[in-house]
Amino acid sequence: MIPEITKRFSPTTFTEQTLTEEQLTILFTAAGRAASSFNEQPWRFIYALKQDKEAFNNILDCLVEGNQEWAKNAAALVITVSKKTFTKNEKPNPHNRHDLGLAVGNLSAQATAMGLHLHQMGGFSAEEAINNLNIPEGFEPVTAIAIGYYDGEFVEKPRKAVEEIMFKNEWK
Repeated sequence: MIPEITKRFSPTTFTEQTLTEEQLTILFTAAGRAASSFNEQPWRFIYALKQDKEAFNNILDCLVEGNQEWAKNAAALVITVSKKTFTKNEKPNPHNRHDLGLAVGNLSAQATAMGLHLHQMGGFSAEEAINNLNIPEGFEPVTAIAIGYYDGEFVEKPRKAVEEIMFKNEWK
């Protein structure tokens, strides 16, 4: 297994070290290389660096209180967004969230390779994100992400055994 997968975890503490626009561009470029249904690339990422206090707080305000407590120390905050329909015919894209997940997987692996960590959150208000971040009709906020540097020890959480998630020929 590649090291970026084995070293990935979701910390709730971050150092004071900042990120640059160039680093975020690398992360989002990696995300953009993900596979997607009909090459739709339905993902969008709205981010703010901590040094841009007003924009950062605009995203921070979308998080539930418990996540705000620790995410306020991240170097960047992100709201992931997915386009609900295919561009070519405006029919519903039943794979949009799956495709966004693949993009975030790429982003996560790239972050780990760069010595960064991210923590994905479902604990946020999609309605506040739509209002605070001017997200247009036809797009849905899906998750929030805190990105930054972690200086503690690696924390491995229990994972299901491969036998619990892998079935040959049929579900067993």
